[in-house]
Amino acid sequence: MSALAKGQSQSRHHHRRIILAALLAGSPLALTAAMPAVAQEEPGASGLMLEEVIVTARKRMERLQDIPDSITSFSAASIESANIQNVKDMAVLVPNVSIVEAQQPGVAMINIRGVGQARNGESPVAVVIDGVQASNASQITQDLFDIERIEVLKGPQGAVYGRNAIGGAINIVTRQPTDTFEGFVQAGYGTANDKRVSASLSGPIIPERLLFRIAGSARDFDGQVDSLMTPGHDKADWQEDRNVRAGLLARPLEDVTLDLRYARLDTRAGAAYYGLITPGDDIDRPLPYAGDRASWADRVLNDASAKLDIELPGVTLTSVTALSKVSSFIDEDLDFTPLSLTIAEQSLKTRNFSQELRLTSNDGGPFKWLGGVYYLRSRQTLDTKISGGADLLPALGLPSSMAPLLLARTAARDRNKAYAGFGQLSYRFDSGLEVTGALRYDVDDRHQTDLVAAGNPEYDQTFRSWQPKLSLSYFFEADQMVYATVGKGFRSGGFNPQERITRVYDKEENWNYEAGFKTSLMDRRMVLNGAAFYTRITDRQVYILDLINSAQTLANPIPKAEVYGAELEMTARPLRGLDLSASIGLTDSKIVSYRTDVFAGLPVAGDFTGNKLPQVAGLSYALSAQYAFDLTDEATLTPRLEWNGSGGRYYWEIDNQARRSAISLVNARLTLDYDALSVTAYAENLFKEDYILEYVAMEWSGAAGNFSAAAPGRRIGIKARFDF
Repeated sequence: MSALAKGQSQSRHHHRRIILAALLAGSPLALTAAMPAVAQEEPGASGLMLEEVIVTARKRMERLQDIPDSITSFSAASIESANIQNVKDMAVLVPNVSIVEAQQPGVAMINIRGVGQARNGESPVAVVIDGVQASNASQITQDLFDIERIEVLKGPQGAVYGRNAIGGAINIVTRQPTDTFEGFVQAGYGTANDKRVSASLSGPIIPERLLFRIAGSARDFDGQVDSLMTPGHDKADWQEDRNVRAGLLARPLEDVTLDLRYARLDTRAGAAYYGLITPGDDIDRPLPYAGDRASWADRVLNDASAKLDIELPGVTLTSVTALSKVSSFIDEDLDFTPLSLTIAEQSLKTRNFSQELRLTSNDGGPFKWLGGVYYLRSRQTLDTKISGGADLLPALGLPSSMAPLLLARTAARDRNKAYAGFGQLSYRFDSGLEVTGALRYDVDDRHQTDLVAAGNPEYDQTFRSWQPKLSLSYFFEADQMVYATVGKGFRSGGFNPQERITRVYDKEENWNYEAGFKTSLMDRRMVLNGAAFYTRITDRQVYILDLINSAQTLANPIPKAEVYGAELEMTARPLRGLDLSASIGLTDSKIVSYRTDVFAGLPVAGDFTGNKLPQVAGLSYALSAQYAFDLTDEATLTPRLEWNGSGGRYYWEIDNQARRSAISLVNARLTLDYDALSVTAYAENLFKEDYILEYVAMEWSGAAGNFSAAAPGRRIGIKARFDF
């Protein structure tokens, strides 16, 4: 890019910021400074008071404002208003949280308060759907439809949720079966021939005794990232989704409830649409896919669960039994050039069974408690093959007719069992002081068989961790609370599918120290919550890839690291029909000590002590404003404007050599509600901000160059929904 063109681009971005600032200054957001003007409104008047938010973050129904944790909650209405269609859409609205899915469906880079996701490793968050904890990282990035609420808990939640809740937890609650017939149908169309449909139906089979709900969704998307050299494919990021979810809720006795669920997700999509970066070029510039092979992937998730609640005197006995299967496959061009050089295939198959039993107090007094046990059995097979293409084999002295020729392969079968016992106690004194203590002990027993090495060697390792948590909260009034908490998180170790660098990688643990406040102001027209935190991380897991040798490796080169930051969230309703929200997160990190021997002799060798942790945004923010205009008694028009982004010192890897530029996105929506019909026109990334989803440096991949995955551009569309 020439200096003139670059200057013009920067000028356009500057003008956009000015325009956006002017819009916000003239929009309802500016009214937060003029709230005294509406002081004459009757306190608590209908339509002014914010709705009370009830969550199940601690496995019991509680007010969000009573829990001494940093929690962001999305109701069914806010999910619809913000057009949240998957977990990634939700993440951009939560401070200090990011989720990126670039390689293929199900492979996500999650970062929450500096605690990140290592590719092929365990998730840093526990994801719970209708009380069932996801047992594989590939289950996390599912489409969201027919959802009642989403709760995002930040900071280690291992004392209640167990292993892999080292960074937090995401609790997703779908809509429950109902005793009256109801449902909806929705259809939408957008940029790149993006067609979406979804529907649900709920009602009684036997009134008050046996209820059902069934929901489904489908999407066909042609894609936006250009595919330049692939025969028959002009776009690389196409996607096809099919989802179905069914539930039965039975109440055979007054004190017994049985909740049966089944869900299936089938996704087929373009994958690994990376572009090779020309030396000296801007790494933040989105690139088309130039591979000669139509890279693609599929993922099939099957989940079934049974939740039984029995109300006993003073307690509730809960049993949660779950079965899940994950199957994924990717066929990709590994050189990302018009030449047929290298090709990769990887298949993953898992089977998981889990059982949780817990007792929860239900007398509603100042003393609350719960206790339980948990068991998980998982079976996984991961098979990776690297083959040479027709343009590579002659360079190796072989005829091109032998292509594709297998060059390297790793394959392993893992059989794991995990056990845990947990408990939590809390007591609120008359003075307003509440003390909460929780403790969990996890044992993760892992066994691996190498399916490729001679003799099929086997490996065993057990990872254990105590996860305590202590919280003190003080209520000045019912809606005014301060708290302090300290808790520990644990992410299990495991095995790599080969010996290169290390066969076994160790567990990762952290301690989090947090202080915060939760308050409701202006007769509950405004909620303002804030927190500051400090996290010490030991044995941080880091991913490195050697494409040529099919060596995907997790290791622990960072004995000590630290993360510190703060976040502030506000929701307000200064006028009837006007809803505002704003959040900001600040995060900084430091590698306190580094083991130079782990990657010694490799291109990534070095001493990175003092560097920042990877993929941590120093600044994240989200603002929104919407105003509902009553056109008639039955018709309402609601414009909505959103601005979210992230920036600061965001580095792609621990060597801190490549830094991502700031991202700032604006979304706009206009919704017309008429009785049971809702029609929404939307524009996402309104100003066509150019950015990338992922950057992979050659030193960390073993590839012949650096490559990146382009983010989608502007998307415009319309959707209609009818509730009945």
